[in-house]
Amino acid sequence: MIQHVLSRLYALGVTDIFGVPGDYAFPINDAVCADSRLRWIGSCNELNAAYAADGYGRLRGVAAVNTTYAVGELSAINGIGGAYAEHVPIFHLVSMPARSVQQAHGLVRHTLGNGEFDLFHKMSEPVVCARAIMTPDNCVAETA
Repeated sequence: MIQHVLSRLYALGVTDIFGVPGDYAFPINDAVCADSRLRWIGSCNELNAAYAADGYGRLRGVAAVNTTYAVGELSAINGIGGAYAEHVPIFHLVSMPARSVQQAHGLVRHTLGNGEFDLFHKMSEPVVCARAIMTPDNCVAETA
C-alpha cells in the first residue's frame, strides 16, 4: 500500500520526504529509503519537518512529511496548519497501530488508553483540506 502512495507522490513531483523516524513511522521511512526515486530527509523534530515540507512545497508546488502516530502528528500540526492557511499542499503521512490492535482496543504507546485510535486524525480536520485513513481496500480510491 505505501508503495502505491509513494508512487502517486512521485508522479505529483515529490522527490524528497521530510520527517522524523518513529516506531509507527518506520514502515514508511523504510519504504521511502528503498525507493530509488525518493530521498528521505530527517529532521530533529516533527514541527521542523513540517516547516521544511512547507518551504519545499512553496518551491516545488507540493510536499510530503512523515511522522509517527499521535505524538508525532500532533507535533507537526502547527506546520501543517500554516501550510494549509497559505494554500501550500503537503501530504502528511502517518502510520497507525495495526488494524488488529485497533479492533481489539489494545492498550499501546502513543494512545490515551481509551481505544479511540482515530482521535488524532479527527484533531487535524480544521487545518487540512482533505484527510483519510487509508487501508488496502481504499488506498487506490483515496489517491486517485
